[in-house]
Amino acid sequence: MNSVTFSEIQRVNRPGFLQRIDTWRQSLPWALTLLAGLPVLVLGLHLIDPGTPMPFLVVPAIIGGLLPICMLGPGRFEIRSRVDAHQMIDTLDKALETLGYRRTTTDSTTIRYFRPRPWLRAQEGAIDVAVREHVLEIVGPMGSLRLLQHRMTC
Repeated sequence: MNSVTFSEIQRVNRPGFLQRIDTWRQSLPWALTLLAGLPVLVLGLHLIDPGTPMPFLVVPAIIGGLLPICMLGPGRFEIRSRVDAHQMIDTLDKALETLGYRRTTTDSTTIRYFRPRPWLRAQEGAIDVAVREHVLEIVGPMGSLRLLQHRMTC
């Protein structure tokens, strides 16, 4: 992919936290893991060193458990090229396919990908690509965008 530049991944601010229902559904596996795993982790650490005060075990475990929720929020980045943007779509398709995404809808200016998961509806966690003359603008979950950008630069 010669003469291609990637912009920084930027967070997309949506109005209102409760309007992001898709984030709640995406976070179900994370929440279940957190509810089951954190008490076991804290108990294990307490058994290793019973003299450690509980806040020193619980607070870092909770903070570490809450960090992945930042990866679910929406973000965007651009891929710029000197060649026509339509020539970059095959590379984008291959990179998204390795991440488990499938193409759903396509027209001349937009492409939509989704990752089939039993707990997600098609629009949740989807990646939207706007195709312009020399630019692909990609919008989707922050974690997926980071993985995509890494795949495409390697």
